[in-house]
Amino acid sequence: MAGTVNLAKKFERWVDDAFARESILTGATNNKVDFTGVNEVSVYSVDKMDMNDYQRSGTNRYGTPEEIGDTVQTFKITKDRSFTGTIDEGNAQDQYNIKGASERLHVQMREVVTPEIEQYVLQVWAEGAGKSTAGTAPTAETLLGLIQTGASYMNNHHVPKRGRSIFIAETYAAMLPNLAKLTYLERLGSQALTENKLPRVAGFDVHVVPDTDMPTGVYFILQHKDACPFVKKLQTLKVHRDPPGINGNLIEGRVRYWAGVLSQKADGIYAYVASGSKQANPSFGGTGLAATITSSGASAIYYTLDGSDPRFSDSRVQIATGGSVTGGTEGATLKAVAYADGKLPSDVTEKVLTAGG
Repeated sequence: MAGTVNLAKKFERWVDDAFARESILTGATNNKVDFTGVNEVSVYSVDKMDMNDYQRSGTNRYGTPEEIGDTVQTFKITKDRSFTGTIDEGNAQDQYNIKGASERLHVQMREVVTPEIEQYVLQVWAEGAGKSTAGTAPTAETLLGLIQTGASYMNNHHVPKRGRSIFIAETYAAMLPNLAKLTYLERLGSQALTENKLPRVAGFDVHVVPDTDMPTGVYFILQHKDACPFVKKLQTLKVHRDPPGINGNLIEGRVRYWAGVLSQKADGIYAYVASGSKQANPSFGGTGLAATITSSGASAIYYTLDGSDPRFSDSRVQIATGGSVTGGTEGATLKAVAYADGKLPSDVTEKVLTAGG
């Protein structure tokens, strides 16, 4: 009769440790979104209050109080992935079977699962960046200046300096000034690149990404970990001994994971991308409150009327390019973003609606 060894408890801690040790995401994400016991979480970002001049007389000395609003983001774990394979090694001893499974699980995590997760996370960051700038490919002469431009954007949006990282494709990492200094120390430089233990550049911890793992059209991403929640749930690792039809072991694994961008902290992500890799920005038409939104080639356009970011807000409405906005009121801020297959999202554009505009 076939037997089953559930390796979740035996190997979950070991696999988590391996992920933390080998993943380029180590130290660059946070666990501020908690999916413990649930599959969907709503995050409420409280709106800011306006500053007023204090009045020394009257009933509203601090200003006219208004109810504090909030922006809701709903996150759901959508990545539910699995793998399976056999070890046809006959009726070996139990200990040997478990060790064989361990070795194969390690390879699976290092060469398949971890790269898949990293590619997914980088894509999420690129699509949710508070700012993405399109331009030509960096060179050794321009790269540092491009990074400093992104750093200035983050500085101007009050992103803390501690906790920043840069994720950069392998081709361009070799152009980084501090890494170039390692070239004369071949062994040290090789070890640093392999283990992602690199000198800081312009205040960023450096994470080198294989060229094929970077999102299409993205040269580098600057980010702050507080903007980038990440959850990985390793649900099941099983080895079935001699299941029907197999003389040996059957390995099965399941992993659930999720990454997001917190809307109130989106300015903590800056991407430098290739020209032509972004969808065209939405433009507004129509008269008065009867606005229309157009973006050439867009597969979908999302808009909001409450001032929230249409990339993240639960209040966003989807329309096709050229579609009309409904529910507009005098003075409402209309924000829109456009998407197209194979491209990064457009910038968020906005317009204040006026009856006579």
